[in-house]
Amino acid sequence: MTLSVIIVLISFIVMGLAIAVRKRHQLHIPLMAMVMLFDVLFPVWLYLTHDWKVRLIDQGELFSFLVWTHLFLILTLYSMYVLQIQAGKQLLAKKKQARQNHRVQSRGIIVVRVFVFLTGALLIAPE
Repeated sequence: MTLSVIIVLISFIVMGLAIAVRKRHQLHIPLMAMVMLFDVLFPVWLYLTHDWKVRLIDQGELFSFLVWTHLFLILTLYSMYVLQIQAGKQLLAKKKQARQNHRVQSRGIIVVRVFVFLTGALLIAPE
């Protein structure tokens, strides 16, 4: 699980870099696309590298409040990504009213992403 935490922290660095270069669209868009793709594929990687059946089914953690909170936050993050992509497309189409939506959504994404990381960290089983 240490590798998982390191990989997620690297993704936060990439996200921070994308935010730092937000005015350079040719760099910002691919960096944020990498973060979004990472967030979509990371649960698949976790599933392939960990035995979730034992923990969720055999140990009964499937009905844990923390597991469901984490899942809800992940789905919220994915939904926010869809809205962010739509606002970004409007920005590229020079619709100025989308700028405020994009900015506010980005703050929300950062907050939700931090909470996804924190709830995921709380779910790490001690070895």
